[in-house]
Amino acid sequence: MSRPGVLLDRDGTIIVDHGYVGSVDRVEFIPGSIEAIAALNAAGIPVAVVTNQAGVARGYYDIDDVHQVHKHMIAELARKDAHVDVWLFCPYHPDGKIAAFARTSADRKPAPGMALAAAEALDLDLTSSWVVGDAECDIGLAAAVGAQPLYVGPPDTTRDGVRSFPDLAHAADYILTCRTVPTQPRDTPMRFPTHRFDSADAYGGAYVTELDRAVRSVDRAQLGRAAEILDNAYRDDRAVFACGNGGSASIANHLQCDHVKGVRNGTDLTTRVYSLSTNIETLSAIANDHGYERVFEYQLQSHARPGDVLVAISSSGGSPNIVRALEWASAKGMPTIALTGFDGGAARRLATASIHVNAHNYGIIEDAHQACMHLLAQYVRQSRMAADVVASQTF
Repeated sequence: MSRPGVLLDRDGTIIVDHGYVGSVDRVEFIPGSIEAIAALNAAGIPVAVVTNQAGVARGYYDIDDVHQVHKHMIAELARKDAHVDVWLFCPYHPDGKIAAFARTSADRKPAPGMALAAAEALDLDLTSSWVVGDAECDIGLAAAVGAQPLYVGPPDTTRDGVRSFPDLAHAADYILTCRTVPTQPRDTPMRFPTHRFDSADAYGGAYVTELDRAVRSVDRAQLGRAAEILDNAYRDDRAVFACGNGGSASIANHLQCDHVKGVRNGTDLTTRVYSLSTNIETLSAIANDHGYERVFEYQLQSHARPGDVLVAISSSGGSPNIVRALEWASAKGMPTIALTGFDGGAARRLATASIHVNAHNYGIIEDAHQACMHLLAQYVRQSRMAADVVASQTF
């Protein structure tokens, strides 16, 4: 089982921030910080250091200097029976002067890379962990991974919704007092972004990291169930209908393309797949005469038969026309697949197979839905090929 841990900033939290501390002679421990780490160790709470070290990118010192500073800190901690379980640092900065390090990085706080690496190394549940630091990027890191931020610094500094302490010693006392933090329910979507980015490349790195997390949140058992529904439909010559609004409509249309044309390449499949989102004349006529909430249900009443399949795509999962279509399909004996995001809405509960993306950003959710649509098409396609033929095909 994953466990809570503490992610500590370095400069300004454990040692005095003299500005780009890149040599042993500039290391000055903040009073009480070593004892605070020792207390966390004694309580069995894993401790990781996650520190931005842009001084490497700016040419003030090199990677080996960072390691020497950490080696010195490790020795000083050990003198008082304290230790850090994992040391992580990010040497990159987009404005760096050293070419090898002059770039954005998903590891640079407030991006979540180092926290995710610490969680993997120490088996941490980040939503029940703490991030302790003296800068906005530390608070941003906590928000990015669902951890509880604790600010350390001048007592007159206040931040809405963030507990503040004068130093690490007081923050550690608080952690040891509560020992557990209120955790987000596992199904609570994580927000992105949580702060403003000053460059597109930095935003891009954080976006890719969040997209990776969102895709990993999908229940693979539900993907397997959806694949089985589609495979059975194609085997039995059943029709598959897809629908969605806005960006989800484009995914429904793309699904028709990939599940009709794509799956035929190198297989014996001739599927019958239709997007209910593609005919503007039909959509507008139904919406005008019967209401937009019936645009998909009305088409199903004309075209669908028991045993056919409905794939409903909705980021919110609550669009009335999506919910009505799912309800009608279920009542008529049609297996249903829902691709949802946010909290999943009614669509998540109604579907036979629920492919839910735990995210709170339309772009992230739609990108993840598109990936799921593609992988289902490709899975069905390759499953109809001889094992020795798959590697020779282009997917």
